[in-house]
Amino acid sequence: MNSLEHPYNSLSPDTVMDAVEARGFLCDYRLYPLNSYENRVYQVGIEDEAPLIAKFYRPNRWNIEQIQAEHNALRALRASGVAVSAPIEIEGKTLFQHNEFFYAISYKLMGESPEAGNLDHLYQIGELIGEIHHTSKDWSISERPYTPIISRIKKASQYILSTSFLPKALHNEYVKTIDDLILKATQTINDHKQSNVRFIHGDFHRSNIILNDGVMTALDFDDCRMGYAVQDLWMHLTDPDEKHAQLSELIEGYENFCSFDTRELSLIDPLIAERNILYTAWIAERWHDPAFPKLFPHFTAQQYWEQHLNDLQQIRNSWGNWH
Repeated sequence: MNSLEHPYNSLSPDTVMDAVEARGFLCDYRLYPLNSYENRVYQVGIEDEAPLIAKFYRPNRWNIEQIQAEHNALRALRASGVAVSAPIEIEGKTLFQHNEFFYAISYKLMGESPEAGNLDHLYQIGELIGEIHHTSKDWSISERPYTPIISRIKKASQYILSTSFLPKALHNEYVKTIDDLILKATQTINDHKQSNVRFIHGDFHRSNIILNDGVMTALDFDDCRMGYAVQDLWMHLTDPDEKHAQLSELIEGYENFCSFDTRELSLIDPLIAERNILYTAWIAERWHDPAFPKLFPHFTAQQYWEQHLNDLQQIRNSWGNWH
């Protein structure tokens, strides 16, 4: 697709405000794009009221049933008293369509992200994740099924190899490194039962948490799906030298609500490899979106790919250090 033909090019400020006003709100023409790459998210000013957040889903990423499953999960968590940001229900609906875009509206939350590595914050984050997992312990979201880690690694790496982004000089070493990671990941994952898969946030880094007056609220369940519990914990481990202290706080907070199988800690290595590879494939897949060349101007430089390969090799060489 030519970047000029990308569907988000038709998402003008007037389109955003028309969509919000179609739900009964009166916009005051103050519109601010927020930091979201996958979707388009805006703070929309409302006359004589607090601003709202309007999220426009990327066309052709999720189908209606998958988006609605996310909304249903959020509404159920919120109804159970879990601190999550849920879409506003209007006339019995949370998902709306305007032109070719599906969108949702939510209330704006004030606050800031937790501090990376702050042990008190990690304890609270563990509590929040534990409460989410406890509330959803019996859920099975068929619209967002578990996809094996190996399958995700293979699909993403094969996509990277099918593009022209990876320099030819690095091709053979990249293939070898991916094969090494797949072998290590397969050996690790074979020790785990898929029956332990459960509902997870799926992308629970600290930017998806708002801290306000001591209360943490979980945001952006766009990647929610079935997976392993440790997936929602490991991204808060920011310093390998402090991993034991950080894990201790996360798990202690988590277990106030939900027991944690520490055997899952061995999955952190495959999950780190998966996220690294998927992130690079994601940029490549979205390159036709005109926002991405602006956001990642270094992506086409050989230095980016040398660093990416080096990161993968470091993951391979340090395998097992997280547990």
